[in-house]
Amino acid sequence: MPQQPRTLSLKRARMGSRALLGLALSALLPAAAPAQTQQPGVVRLPWSQWQMHIGGGLQCAQIEAPSCSGPPVVFPDHSNPDQWQRTEVELPAELQSKPELGILVQGEIPVYEVFVNGRRIGGSGSFATDSGPQDARSIFPIPASLPRRGRLTIAIHTLGVNSSSHVDAPVPTIAALDELQLVKDADTLSYLRMSWLHYLCFGAMFGIGVVFFLLFSVNTRAHEYFWLGARLCELLMFRLCELASVVDMAMPSGLTLAMNSFFNMISPIILVEFIFAFLGRPVTKFFRLVEIAGLLNGSLLAAQLFRGTPLYIPVARFADSVYIHHPGIAAILLAALSLFLLAPVCFKSPLPEMRWIGAASLFFVVEESNRMAGFIDLPSIPQDFFWRGLDIDLRGISNLLFASVMLVAMTFRLRRIQDRNRQVEQEMAAARSVQQVLIPEQLPSIPGLRIESAYLPAQEVGGDFFQILPVPNSANPERPSAFIVLGDVSGKGLKAAMTVSLIVGALRTYAETCTSPGELLAGLNRRLHGRGDGFATCLALMVAPSGKMTLANAGHPNPYLNGVEIPTEANLPLGLAQKVHYSDIELQLPPGQICTLVTDGVVEATNATTRELFGFERTQAASNQSATDIAEAARAFGMGAPQADDITVLTIARAGVLSAVPA
Repeated sequence: MPQQPRTLSLKRARMGSRALLGLALSALLPAAAPAQTQQPGVVRLPWSQWQMHIGGGLQCAQIEAPSCSGPPVVFPDHSNPDQWQRTEVELPAELQSKPELGILVQGEIPVYEVFVNGRRIGGSGSFATDSGPQDARSIFPIPASLPRRGRLTIAIHTLGVNSSSHVDAPVPTIAALDELQLVKDADTLSYLRMSWLHYLCFGAMFGIGVVFFLLFSVNTRAHEYFWLGARLCELLMFRLCELASVVDMAMPSGLTLAMNSFFNMISPIILVEFIFAFLGRPVTKFFRLVEIAGLLNGSLLAAQLFRGTPLYIPVARFADSVYIHHPGIAAILLAALSLFLLAPVCFKSPLPEMRWIGAASLFFVVEESNRMAGFIDLPSIPQDFFWRGLDIDLRGISNLLFASVMLVAMTFRLRRIQDRNRQVEQEMAAARSVQQVLIPEQLPSIPGLRIESAYLPAQEVGGDFFQILPVPNSANPERPSAFIVLGDVSGKGLKAAMTVSLIVGALRTYAETCTSPGELLAGLNRRLHGRGDGFATCLALMVAPSGKMTLANAGHPNPYLNGVEIPTEANLPLGLAQKVHYSDIELQLPPGQICTLVTDGVVEATNATTRELFGFERTQAASNQSATDIAEAARAFGMGAPQADDITVLTIARAGVLSAVPA
């Protein structure tokens, strides 16, 4: 038949996937329960008593089939999808008298059919599509005509190998049909009593993972919260596939395979991203390769499922029994070993919670490495054992310990961050109060002058400042002159605000006695020098009612008069040297012309796409506009890019002129 090779290829590929995942997940699932004891009226059939045969046909289901008998096979040939398991049972007298018997089949066998004395009595899944419920637990009636003198020959035909074929796995059970459901429920209850600690650990980890997701939603910059939450929630997904068989959810084997494969694939990525996010470093090239290896694992599996590409490739053998296969195993191991990178950082930290994290990380690495060593048949310490009927799973305990320590440590860390943020908020509140003297909310009224300002800070508290101070005019007291000062302090935040408060205080003092802008800047320079490592650029003007202007410049961008740049003498900013002479320049502000002062935030506005600066040419071209229009033009030019500096603009005109300027 033309479809047969394709079907067989898919069967082989899927069988190989299931066997591969059985190996890969054998360390993820808790150890099997201790062997179940025989009960009156109940016959349990341990897998150690079954014989296994690879290949064959329906003759293996017959009562007499010598060619289909052989010892149990631990690592069979995965290239052949047909597997037969046979055993002979002699029924006890109490069962021979029962009117109707049944058999409970349980184990990791998605697709199978059951034969009793050569007769098919039922099955699970579809041999045509190789799909069925994972870990199905089904009850099949045994017709009363089948037992022969109290003896039964039971054969189970599967696609692939029952990966529960070991002594302590859930085993087929024969009992009276009306009692088998009670037996099944009792087995479920016994399993849950034995495994409650296992599920409690992973359930608690899931809850902690949700907490970390909530913490990430509060602080989206802390990516380590997201990756740690993903890691903890991911571990529970493996348990859901396992628990689905216990509570008879009949989860399809394909879905189980896809879920386990997906979470195995992303496990290295989650671990690596968490480690480097916690360290605040970019992922190194080596660990990028580890992440790619994890993704490659999923890609190979997808190719196997959808194109029949064989994946179970024997690369090496240990004792002719264990295969090292796809790169996902190495990726998981290397990702776990990346936790060693936390140790030096954590143990050198003066914070006690960081040392807790270091200790928990080392415990986790040792346990995870030991688990992977056992997987590839290297010497390892047992990590899953039974104590008084309770399944003690060291992996669950180590992961829960790590999660709990991380939760406590991150709580301390979050509280420290909140305390620091509260301190910053207090500093910002203090800086905002200082800001009120840096940028006047209302401009003073100077007779004969029209002054307009525009201020767009880059942060809550900026470094730009300006002051407009009337200067008494002895010749005409009703028409005073005005000192107009515009400057920019290096730095931002509270430090810059305090520097400007010093400048503004000195400025208001010197303005009463100084007679020129150059003298004013010299006094400000002396006051600022030696008060820290900061400096300030500053432009000072004195404007008389007649339009006469005198200006001096301390390293600030030149002003513009009627759209033309006013050249000034190059000089040092305030605070860099103690003895600096600032020269005065005199010019006239005629009626109908505008003098424009800007800070470097206008010139340095950067286009988000081209990274081009607004520049001096655009500034000069816009200098005849109103202060608001100039500031908005610079802001719009840099739209989409972070504003690097404050934008401040002042325009000065003789009274009655500024109103003609477009608003």
